[in-house]
Amino acid sequence: MQNYVIILGLLVALCSSASSQVKPWLPWFGSDSCENGVCSSIFPTFNEEDDSLTFHNCEEDDDDGTCLGPVTATPPADDSTNEEDAVSKIKDFEKEAVEKAVGVLKALGFNPEEEYNPGQQRGGRLFAGGMLMQAAIDKALAVLRLFGYNTGAQINTIPQPEPAVFKVQQSALVNLVDTLPAVVVSPTDAKDTNLPNYEPCRGGEGLCTSALACKNIGGVAGKSIGKCGNCVGCSVCCQFVTGCQGITDKMITYFQSPGYPRTDRSNEACSLTLNVRDEVCQVRLDFVDFEMAAPQAGSCSGVDNFEIINTAQPGGVFGPGQSKMCGLNKGQHVYMPVKPGNILIMRATTSGVRNIPLARTDGTNRGLSGDTAFRWNARVTQIPCEAPGARGGRSLPDEKSARRIPSHYRKLLAPDGCRQYFQESRGRLQSFNYDGKSEVLLNQNYAICLKRPARSCGMTLKALGFSLPASAVCLPGNVPAETVDDICALCCTSTAEDGPGVNYLGVAGYSDGASVMTPIGQNYAVNQDRHFFCGSKLGVTNLIVTRTKGPLLLRVRTAGKYWEEWSCPAGGCLGFLMNYDVDTGTC
Repeated sequence: MQNYVIILGLLVALCSSASSQVKPWLPWFGSDSCENGVCSSIFPTFNEEDDSLTFHNCEEDDDDGTCLGPVTATPPADDSTNEEDAVSKIKDFEKEAVEKAVGVLKALGFNPEEEYNPGQQRGGRLFAGGMLMQAAIDKALAVLRLFGYNTGAQINTIPQPEPAVFKVQQSALVNLVDTLPAVVVSPTDAKDTNLPNYEPCRGGEGLCTSALACKNIGGVAGKSIGKCGNCVGCSVCCQFVTGCQGITDKMITYFQSPGYPRTDRSNEACSLTLNVRDEVCQVRLDFVDFEMAAPQAGSCSGVDNFEIINTAQPGGVFGPGQSKMCGLNKGQHVYMPVKPGNILIMRATTSGVRNIPLARTDGTNRGLSGDTAFRWNARVTQIPCEAPGARGGRSLPDEKSARRIPSHYRKLLAPDGCRQYFQESRGRLQSFNYDGKSEVLLNQNYAICLKRPARSCGMTLKALGFSLPASAVCLPGNVPAETVDDICALCCTSTAEDGPGVNYLGVAGYSDGASVMTPIGQNYAVNQDRHFFCGSKLGVTNLIVTRTKGPLLLRVRTAGKYWEEWSCPAGGCLGFLMNYDVDTGTC
């Protein structure tokens, strides 16, 4: 903030000289007059009729707009050296003033192509509602107009100076401060609470930063997606995007396929390495877009795939040895636990040979490039569990530390052990790569969690599509939970060598939706008290009502070996797609 005050002070001083009808270069000839130990400022004015300079002592004013004690001097006509020095000083002054004015405009994210009226309200909350930034822009434009530059394309042609520390007279700063509204800001709070490249903006789509930092920092290109002024030195909401072989530690980064949003068919390995920050405990991966070839025999290893390598989960992200994704996963998300100093690698291995799901594989369209082309766009968000900088000798009490974490990150934080976390009270969830035709993946063992609001008593699940491997006896899906298969194993949990293995959606069932009359009125019948669901149907009616005071979660489990064809319902073992509704109130 101090730098902005200094810059604005300079601009105020420059504009003041213009508004008082003084030639722009004349302040260079000003001096201090001292007599008997008392000094006063001497200022020159220019008389165009006789090319003379009149010096005024402006410490004493007779209230008629003039200063007392005029002294008249005429520049020597034959002194070419003095004339050259004067011209040189004039040019130096103009160059410095113009460059500094342009530097201020660019630092504040001013766009010369947009229409701007002096004094108009600027967006953002930078320093007392943006008034300081607005005043700096107005003063900078006034300086440029003073030297004949317009606010359009001419500004872009002025070379921007290297960053420098601007020095102005203390009196100019005092006059500037007197014109600003009184604002009390704790320097510690401003530094720790509103950090550039840390504060999320536009609902977590980007980070609040300066226009300069958004251009390209550390090989991670950024693009402005809006204005933002809620942190020190910030002016734009920046979306940082990286492509193949990128490395970043940004709080929010987008990892995109080559040429995105266009699809691609290249044979390559493309990766992003994320260096986990010290205060971060979780990373959330949101697939804004994801199109790759469908899995084969329950595995992504033989097709284009997206692999997640997390040093905090050496056994696998989704289950034992399972860290790869393929198929269609647009709109899906993944939570991963991390530790300070961890490295998280996202690696896509592609060939563009096999068809993506739902692409035609027969008829006239077979073999078209669009059928095998892939693309992805993943948003990677680091979620802190403590305040930035709390480690390394700056630890704070938990309450204050939590207050200093931006609210967006606090809301994103998922309960421990959840691979997916849904915070809306109503919505839709599905297994990975579900498209109604592709098979579910092997070796999955993860939890889906739902946020539990106040006065919640359970949830209701309605399957729109459901098919998981099961033994022949349990394949219909609507048989009682205590039913055993032909080798005396409970449904969905058979471990026999020739069986389909352990495959289920685990949820604390209570009812299938049927109602009964009770002494206090109509209520759900307790007729589906089971936990494991598999086969071609989600229970008796494809509807589950749960009643629990504990966490709201579902467990997904699939076998480690590929199942026989007879273990799947007609059409294959495709996973699940369902609507959910968190029940609140009196249940």
